[in-house]
Amino acid sequence: MSTMNFQIAGRSIKSPSQFKIERYNVTNLQRLANAEMCGDLIAKKRKFYFTYAAITAKDLNTILDTIWETNELFFTLSYVENGQIKTATVYSGSIPTELYRTGDNWVWKEVTFNLIEK
Repeated sequence: MSTMNFQIAGRSIKSPSQFKIERYNVTNLQRLANAEMCGDLIAKKRKFYFTYAAITAKDLNTILDTIWETNELFFTLSYVENGQIKTATVYSGSIPTELYRTGDNWVWKEVTFNLIEK
């Protein structure tokens, strides 16, 4: 994935080890008295999953400064999908991190976070 370009709020971030997109429909489906489903499609939304097997403190800080160390709730995500630049207005889910020591160096491993379309 190193050739993919990811930007959050106009800032380039390190390409993740794994990137996943979940697509889903927002509906107001409900069952009627006869057990039939009815409802409307309200919107089509995406959830973006970023996973880093290992990431340096500098690269992690770029991400955290952009999506967590801010008072902004929503920001723009830009990424390439099937050769096309796509964008979405998103907000951040949780950002679990785990610090790991390799010799005299410390790296963040198994860093995962998701961005949810507004």
